[in-house]
Amino acid sequence: RIQILFENMIRICSKRLLHKTRSNYCSNSSVSKHRSTGEYNVAIVGSGPAGFYTAQELLKCPDKTFNVDILEKSPVPFGLVRYGVAPDHPEVKNCISTFDEIATRTNVRFYGNVTVGRDVEIAELLERYHVVILAHGAGSDKKLGIPGENAKGCHGSGAFVGWFNGVPEHRHLEPDLTTSTIVPIIGHGNVALDCARILAAPLHHLNSTDISAHALDCLRRRQIKHVNLYGRRGLLQFQGTIKEVREFTKLEQVNLSVCSDNVSDVQQILPDIPRPKKRLTELLLKYTQKSDNNQSGISICLKFGWSPLEILTDSQNNVTGMVLRKNLITGDMLSPEITPTEDTVTLSCSTVITSIGYNVVKIPGVPFCDKTNRIPELYSRVLEHPDGSPVPGLYTSGWARRGSDGVMATTINDSVGTAQTILEDLEKHDRGSLTNGTVGDLLQDRNVKFVSFEEWKKLDAIEREKGKSFGKPREKIVDYNEMLSSAKDKEP
Repeated sequence: RIQILFENMIRICSKRLLHKTRSNYCSNSSVSKHRSTGEYNVAIVGSGPAGFYTAQELLKCPDKTFNVDILEKSPVPFGLVRYGVAPDHPEVKNCISTFDEIATRTNVRFYGNVTVGRDVEIAELLERYHVVILAHGAGSDKKLGIPGENAKGCHGSGAFVGWFNGVPEHRHLEPDLTTSTIVPIIGHGNVALDCARILAAPLHHLNSTDISAHALDCLRRRQIKHVNLYGRRGLLQFQGTIKEVREFTKLEQVNLSVCSDNVSDVQQILPDIPRPKKRLTELLLKYTQKSDNNQSGISICLKFGWSPLEILTDSQNNVTGMVLRKNLITGDMLSPEITPTEDTVTLSCSTVITSIGYNVVKIPGVPFCDKTNRIPELYSRVLEHPDGSPVPGLYTSGWARRGSDGVMATTINDSVGTAQTILEDLEKHDRGSLTNGTVGDLLQDRNVKFVSFEEWKKLDAIEREKGKSFGKPREKIVDYNEMLSSAKDKEP
């Protein structure tokens, strides 16, 4: 009930905001005051929150019928809810019940294990669907652009999160958590905090979660004493949320500390900061006096004003250390000047985690701007190029539209906007007749082994049953072939 109330509240706020921000744009259009009725075919690329919430918004339209096909490159649905949410945040995964209800409707079909651009082209989707929505997210880690970044032991947060969440392509990551007692993490966002918490949390905190078995085995052998998170800017530019920071304070045998040279400067302007940022900053300031030396557990230290310069390696290209440079933070603390200094520090470590965001996945046939690393769009309409005209019938939502930022509420807001844009366009434009047949016909003709939602539920039941013996909600299958065979009721 709380999940439903939360989602509805976000939708109401989103629609009010969108009405205000888009009124000028829409006033120049010829949108009819009376919506026309009709039946429309919709293809959604990606089965994460952006895809499902956008589908939900369209399906709620009272005077239009939508037949929705959801295409997902993984054999399993739910995207970041399954593979991106930290295992100790099960409450965030409650939205799966909503997605289940959507996927089991008679006018919604799921096609798992289908890669758009390989198994089926965007042009082929546009020929068969009135609306194609790109909701495939941002799937590859951004690079720091420093020497040694490609060394063995330097992991992007996307890969690291995929490792402990059971993504098949990352199951062999095998981070070295025994050679060194320190793990540096570059980044101060929520994903960086998730990585730090999983590294430091007591095992009993993780045993009853759906963390992958191979990750839990690795964490049992860890020799970590310090997890340091480095950000190049100041306290007021911290990107994490207050909820994530508070979690560190509640973990047994974990000691949180904050290291910043601008505490007094921040304290002076604290009364003038908006309340949400003020509360977060007050919490961070509370831990600036704490020591990061905790011999009986693991220390978590948020360090401000540091930039990575180089990752050191041995003759086998294994990580052996990291060099960071101190930055001078001056001027307005809300928008400070960052000046590099000559001061550096060299850490001895065998694992480095970078968490500076993700790149939007390119799909062949979809316009893309390399300069912005985004799909060019206007109010979710995909454009031919940044200053070009909209591609008829092609839209985008979620991280694929705005990049890798925001929380679940942001995605819901995004989905509302995308759905409203689509409904507006369906009033104004008729794309004419479509090619007969669905994507399912194409996939069958090409012998693509797609996974239906009913087949996913078989795999889901197997994972849940496996998890029972370990006291976990599920034990994820992490082998791609085993996933397919379980879904298809065949021997691997």
